[in-house]
Amino acid sequence: MKVAIIGAGVSGLCCAYILEKLGVQCDIYERKHTIGSLYSFGELLLQIVHRPHKDPLKFMESQFRISIIPLTKVKKIIIKSPKNITVIKGENLGYIVQRGQEQESVENQLAKKINAKINFNINADYKELAKSYDYVVVATGNSMIAKQLTEVENIVSSRIKGGIALGDFEPHTVYLWLNTMYARSGFGYLVPLSQNKASIILVATYTQKEEIENMWHTFLHQEKLNYEMIETFETELDISITDRHQIDNIYLIGNAGGFLDPFLGFGLLNAVESAVYSAESIKHGEDYEKKVKKITDKVDKLVDFRKMMDSIKNEDYDRIVKVIGNPIVKRVMYKTNLDVIKYLHFLVKITNRTQ
Repeated sequence: MKVAIIGAGVSGLCCAYILEKLGVQCDIYERKHTIGSLYSFGELLLQIVHRPHKDPLKFMESQFRISIIPLTKVKKIIIKSPKNITVIKGENLGYIVQRGQEQESVENQLAKKINAKINFNINADYKELAKSYDYVVVATGNSMIAKQLTEVENIVSSRIKGGIALGDFEPHTVYLWLNTMYARSGFGYLVPLSQNKASIILVATYTQKEEIENMWHTFLHQEKLNYEMIETFETELDISITDRHQIDNIYLIGNAGGFLDPFLGFGLLNAVESAVYSAESIKHGEDYEKKVKKITDKVDKLVDFRKMMDSIKNEDYDRIVKVIGNPIVKRVMYKTNLDVIKYLHFLVKITNRTQ
């Protein structure tokens, strides 16, 4: 049995790792000259988003034997709307992981675990590979190939501007800003990478390329983020859901399979899960669609909430942040293992009634 993997990001590398453990040969094709993204940034793995798993990294290790070393734990989350602020504290609210080209990045951690050959600077044709390999796994990070194979529904389009800032940061504290002035129904966030370095990112929904620079500077000015930026990047992100995830001998995983979280746009855990399920399905002849249903069910819960967020106003953000700051709500959300995602609609409706 021989497998081709298109894409050397998190999902593609995870798939290769599991296939090798199962004794299946694979080749990886990457259109760039390196693994992962060309820019560095911090990503959050928040415990509240991944329930019922109390610890997403421990879940990956216990369920899939995939060990990822984070930069640090999240112990404080500061959420700001235009008029309100709430602070959440806890010993383990989640993790900060490095993404991109740094040695400690998730991509580099995974690459060190595999023996598969990575063929760089090759824009692989999945149709041709499907003729010469038993299976092809698409892990390209976008829905371009999926759109040629099945029905794809675009949920949200965003333009992202970010950078690495130098300053004095609390290593365990992350910031989240909600303001339609510069993010529309998106958000801004700050993730410390060390005591003197942080990743600052603006995710602005439904934004044109010519708009993002002005929105970025408005964000930095409005939130008084007067740091020295040593590098910046700009990219676009379309979050979609796909009707099918296996078409003949072709498997769609990660963002290529529509497994990205449509609420915050994070997708590390879903990328890992879909990669593992594809490898297991290939090796054991299992039903891939059935295995990934647990992921699509989570994504579907957030699709309706994302559509509701697209019509939100700043006064709505103010009410939501105020409600989240209520001691009773805090206790229920962060001191229990309640699946908060299931009740996001209810939270928004309650805040709207209080206007």
